[in-house]
Amino acid sequence: MPQAIVFTLRPAKAGQAPGNLSRAAHAAVLRLIQRADPQLAARIHDEQGRKPLTVSNIWGLGGGPSVLVDPERDYHLRITLLSPELEQIATEWTPEQIGALELDGQPWRVIARANTAAEHPWANRADYRELAAPLLHRPDQLPVTWTLEFVTPVTFRQRGMTMPLPLPDLVFGSLLEQWNASADLALPDEVRRYATECLAISRFDLRSAAVPTSGGALQIGAVGRCTYRAMTGDRYWRACIAVLTTFAFYSGVGAGTTRGFGQARLVPAHRLNLDQRPDNGDPLRD
Repeated sequence: MPQAIVFTLRPAKAGQAPGNLSRAAHAAVLRLIQRADPQLAARIHDEQGRKPLTVSNIWGLGGGPSVLVDPERDYHLRITLLSPELEQIATEWTPEQIGALELDGQPWRVIARANTAAEHPWANRADYRELAAPLLHRPDQLPVTWTLEFVTPVTFRQRGMTMPLPLPDLVFGSLLEQWNASADLALPDEVRRYATECLAISRFDLRSAAVPTSGGALQIGAVGRCTYRAMTGDRYWRACIAVLTTFAFYSGVGAGTTRGFGQARLVPAHRLNLDQRPDNGDPLRD
């Protein structure tokens, strides 16, 4: 049962903080896991390939290499969990039990935890069978277009290089790998070929974004919206794409999802024509 949790945080005191705390947030989450299950924490840290969780940057910092943080202001940390082991451990992650998270040597108090969409639009939980409903039930009305919103930079590793463009084969190949690593209902590898050969980008509103890495270099990704259109009418493959686009809310897309990259969601059709609100540095806005 994948789960998305949004924590509200406040720094213990005012002061300067790095504009990107994603690695510190990831380390803090691993410490929480280690308290409950040291072997699981070590496995998540050491294993290559897909991880059973995503961790965002601290949202609300506003960008820049260094920012002034305010102990009277709310900031957010989003974590998604993709395995039963982690979901069970996370039941203990209440604000009272966590107390504070150490981020880059400074304590941040945990003020609140949101578990459902009613509590916060970026929190929720779902059963894998529920997510797979388009494939299991094959409704008469299946979409032919899907718009994904990448609220943090999405990037991919391709032939040893960074590819910052959310091309269909990269996006749905990434989602397919994470789905098959997490869910008990596997999707066929041919989904990637379908995405390559039968999905086209019909509309996009993207911009590049640079994120500093631990070595000081910049990693480039894309943020914004991209619409994918099925060029064939096959209902089975369209159902597979529908499953994966919904799963993106929990799995993230592309590389670096444990370091804040690739936070994404499917945009419902009725929201596509809404005016975009000004960017306030917090992707967690509605």
